[in-house]
Formats: sequence, C-alpha cells, structure tokens
Amino acid sequence: IKITKSKTFIPKEIINKFKNSTIYESSDFIIFNKWTGIFTQGGNITGISIDDIIKNLSDEFSLVHRLDKDTSGLLIIAKNYKSAKVFGKLFRDREIEKMYLAICQGSPRNLNSIVKLGINRKNSDKKLPTVTKYKVINKFNKVSLVLYKPLTGRMHQLRIVSKYLNCPIIGDEKYSINNKYTKEQLKLNAFYLRFTFKNHQYEFRSMLPQHILKFMKKLNLVVPSGEKLENLSKTF
Repeated sequence: IKITKSKTFIPKEIINKFKNSTIYESSDFIIFNKWTGIFTQGGNITGISIDDIIKNLSDEFSLVHRLDKDTSGLLIIAKNYKSAKVFGKLFRDREIEKMYLAICQGSPRNLNSIVKLGINRKNSDKKLPTVTKYKVINKFNKVSLVLYKPLTGRMHQLRIVSKYLNCPIIGDEKYSINNKYTKEQLKLNAFYLRFTFKNHQYEFRSMLPQHILKFMKKLNLVVPSGEKLENLSKTF
C-alpha cells in the first residue's frame, strides 16, 4: 500500500508570490528568489515552507539545498529525480559557485581573506570544518557590505563566520552581540549562483529584497554591478 503524505493547504496568494519570484525555469529545474521569513523546509510546526509550496505544484519537485528562514536569495529546485541527482553531485563536488551579500555591523580586520573554522554540529560537540572566502566591497558609517563565498555548506556558516570576524550580520538575533539595529530583518542574501548543467553554463543574480535595498540606500552602500561582481569572483 502506497501511503501519500497529505499536502499542506497553500493560499493562492502564496502560490502567486512563489511564481512571481521565479527567476528562471526549464524542464529540469527552477531558480527561485526566496523571500525573507519563510522556511525552506519545516512542515506544519513552522508554518508554510518552500517545500510545502513546491509539493503542491508537483510531487516530482524537490529541494536540492536550503537557506535559513531569514536569509533571502537564490534557491535551486529540481523538477525531477534525474536533475535532483545531478544537483546533489554538483553540490557534493563543490561545482556550484555561490556568493552571498551581507551587510555587517563593523568591519573585519582584513578586508579580503579566507576563514577556516570548526562549527559545532547541531545537538553535538563534534566540530565540522568550514571554509569561507570573503571580501569587503564597501564601508560606510561603521557598516560593511561583505561578499562571502562559502566553499562548504554548514548550517548558519556565514552568520557564525561574521560573528567570528567581529562584524555580525545586521538583523542576526542569534549571533549578533551589541546589536545596534535590533528592529532590522537579517541582511543576508544568496546573491549569485554559477554552475554547469548538461554542458551548459548558467549564471544567476538575485533580486535583492526591499528591506536590504532601503537599508543600503540609507547608508550609501552600493550594490556591485554585474561587471564588478564578475571581476571580484575571478579574484576570489
């Protein structure tokens, strides 16, 4: 007997929001611009998640990676089992280039470096190795715009690295100490993706959410142009 999990009811406006946030779609995958405040996975305990939404669209759709609830930006959704396997291998082999934009309180001592840090596994004392490259793009009024390139994918990796560098991400209630900006949403965005799928190279940039754009405008921080980002990625 095949037991099928009952689907969570998704209001029409959430389905429409998901469709309007889709940046690219092929027969194999979707590139989706996740908004702040929605879980990637989580079920009914945590409210509606991206996983709930995609399962309502098709039983074949699946997540191939995750973002924290309060992190916005690019997510890959596989549309079938075959492409899910391909993306799983690409992630394992570190063949998907990811970059994140973070607005941080303060600035790291080095403006361009690599951080190797052991991060505690959830509910365990065992430390998992992480590797993160970063560059400070610009600074204004004791706030920095930092481009992060994680070479490993651990839970809360960039938030923990930011705290370690003594420049916590603005809006991070968990890892931020002496947070001057208590009412701000998390200023972390999965900004850039590049990978090769079926011999074709793909490159995507996120649409930054309004709360990040408004905050940057207020502090005279400029979003790097596509050309500048390309140059930065080459020098990482």
